[in-house]
Amino acid sequence: MLKVELPISKSIANRYFIKCAIHGQVLPNYNDNWSDDIKSMHNLLSSQTELIDVGSAGTVFRFGIAYWSAQQGVTKTLTGDERLLERPIDPLINSLKGLGAVLNRLEDGSWRITGKKLTGGKVKIDSSLSSQFESALLLIEPLMASKLEIEYISKGVSLPYVEMTKLICENSFSWPLEYDWSNSWIWIARSTITHEEILLKGLSNNSIQGDSICSTWANIFGFELIPGDSGIMVKGLPRGSNSMNLNFISCPDLVQVAVALAIVCKIQFSCSGLETLVHKETDRFRALTDALILLGIEVLDIDLNRSFSFDSTSWKPINNILNVSSSGDHRMSFFWAIIGLKQSICISDRETVSKSYPGFWEQWELESN
Repeated sequence: MLKVELPISKSIANRYFIKCAIHGQVLPNYNDNWSDDIKSMHNLLSSQTELIDVGSAGTVFRFGIAYWSAQQGVTKTLTGDERLLERPIDPLINSLKGLGAVLNRLEDGSWRITGKKLTGGKVKIDSSLSSQFESALLLIEPLMASKLEIEYISKGVSLPYVEMTKLICENSFSWPLEYDWSNSWIWIARSTITHEEILLKGLSNNSIQGDSICSTWANIFGFELIPGDSGIMVKGLPRGSNSMNLNFISCPDLVQVAVALAIVCKIQFSCSGLETLVHKETDRFRALTDALILLGIEVLDIDLNRSFSFDSTSWKPINNILNVSSSGDHRMSFFWAIIGLKQSICISDRETVSKSYPGFWEQWELESN
């Protein structure tokens, strides 16, 4: 049996850190084994410098702008890498300005923030591009003069992440937090393909993570999850169907591995609810369709940035090593890891996994014992 050490959920950790900072609680001690995003959030909240560079951490950038906007008398400038500064932020900026925030965009896309007491009360929010805009406001509500009254001007996406934020704001949590369900999905997919028994240490069905929805796909993909005292054991089972249609609007971080699993399992697969993929660390919609083409699979029914389908029933790996790239995106690295179970590949930028899962490749290349 292969025993896997999953990383702590960065989604929960980043919200928890903000809550600690707002309530004057000491942050957990910095740990070199954390994912890059958790390290970046810790740095954002503990930095004594005016300029803070968050790299590629979109969550940290959005939550950080909100947090420092509500810190009276503090001036900060938040920046990041080129791709980050191109990602959507205006809906959050507009909502914060509606609450009295003083925010100025610099020429390179960085933001200069002059902290002040925000009003609270009525605020409009457009959550059609990211649930993090609403989560950012909810997290800093305790610093506002009055309780928020949110008016939604669009249909939101990734709603389980907003519910996660509310639960963290309203309840007590202690460190260490939950292990990461989105990264457990990689191992579940591996077990489904190889039929290895894999113990996901520390993982629990009692989770506030929306990505635990992958556990409900057991029958359609073909796996079993067995809870135990030390975690959850996964093993592959016969698949229930050769044709699947999944909507990922509430769980976009599961798309890449699901698509890779569908390819390797040689099934007909349709996926929708992909609207947010274009705004991630890379344009994941294009990265996925490009990957399918590279693998010799025709992409069908493309609805730009929303959905596509494919039929991989006749897909076969080629004899040669396939040179591929993660396009600078950790979840595309996980996509290629799954494909690599059947197709010999060489990934040019494997290190991108450190954003959410340091040590992934070292664990991935271990043999069951």
